[in-house]
Amino acid sequence: MLDFDYQKHYAALVEEVSVAITMPETWSRYFEESGVLPSLPNDLRASQRRAVRTYGLLRIDGALPAIPRNADFMGVYTKDFSKNAVGFISPIQLYPTERLRLILPTFWLSLFVIRCRRHNSRCYEVGAKLLQHNAPDETAFSD
Repeated sequence: MLDFDYQKHYAALVEEVSVAITMPETWSRYFEESGVLPSLPNDLRASQRRAVRTYGLLRIDGALPAIPRNADFMGVYTKDFSKNAVGFISPIQLYPTERLRLILPTFWLSLFVIRCRRHNSRCYEVGAKLLQHNAPDETAFSD
């Protein structure tokens, strides 16, 4: 649709969705970090990572059969991006092979969960494989 305003729709949805993440106290400078992340010894990553800290909307598109999921959007914080992957902070535990939709202010992504690490009961660090990078359009918000 030519009359669909992605950024306006995103902003309205952000107003409706609360962030239920409880960040660890040691992460007080989380949103100040940005730029290229250094490689660590024995790091097997194929692409360099870049820290990008922003708010996003997450929806679970393909849950595991044994774990019932809500179809509503939830607020998440992005952590880092690479050519083939995304890291973000979630308020709930996610499981490998779950398919996700991450909506950001200027584009949206289809993701596949690779790993999830618990920091506390309301803070999980998720690593996801990028399945598809999508242009900003109305399909980001549809079922």
